[in-house]
Amino acid sequence: MFSGIVRCADCGEKLYYCTSKNFEARQDHFVCSTSRLKGKEVCATHFIRAVVLEQGVLAHMRMTITCVANHEEQFRKAIGAKQKAEAKKELAAKRRQLTQAERRIEELDRLFKRIYEDNANGKLSDSRFQMLSDDYEQEQEELREKLLRLNEEITKQEEQAENIDRFIGKVRKYLDLDELTPAVLNDMVRAVYVHAPDKSKGYREQQIDISYDLVGILPASLLNSLQNGETA
Repeated sequence: MFSGIVRCADCGEKLYYCTSKNFEARQDHFVCSTSRLKGKEVCATHFIRAVVLEQGVLAHMRMTITCVANHEEQFRKAIGAKQKAEAKKELAAKRRQLTQAERRIEELDRLFKRIYEDNANGKLSDSRFQMLSDDYEQEQEELREKLLRLNEEITKQEEQAENIDRFIGKVRKYLDLDELTPAVLNDMVRAVYVHAPDKSKGYREQQIDISYDLVGILPASLLNSLQNGETA
């Protein structure tokens, strides 16, 4: 059910699903592919039993659904503020990249004109002109592709309010969720990030971050604040 969406929170690689006829189904588990292939020195072992993962994801999804059902407007404001804070710096950086790419394309247009005139006047050999022309054309093509990508990314980030509404619409389909199924998981979740276990308190604790479709990771602390009426 979780195939392809469970990832290591440290290295970002997928977790392998491990099962065997030699032990009970409740012992089926996921383990970090980096740790398994390259050793614990590269990435600490991220191990979690499948049944624990399923229980944790279901509990978080039910908490999220409850928050949306009971505190929809507060949820909308809280997620909007969260996304705005996360996107502010990223959008500024992308807009700077966009401006730089546009200026470079204009500069390349001027350079094209200059080398064409130099070639026509005999100041630049045909071979040198062809080499520079090819380089400029390749750079312009790469910049145009970058512009398209940046514009798409900026547009997506500016459509955050719409994404929140779409997410709330999805949640409403599962108000009575009591069982996790592949269909629900694929509709609601884009990735599940598993952290290394923490045993500093004398017992095993393990954090799981769920990245939901359209809204990203919803920390349990944020959901608890909503339930307790602590978020304005």
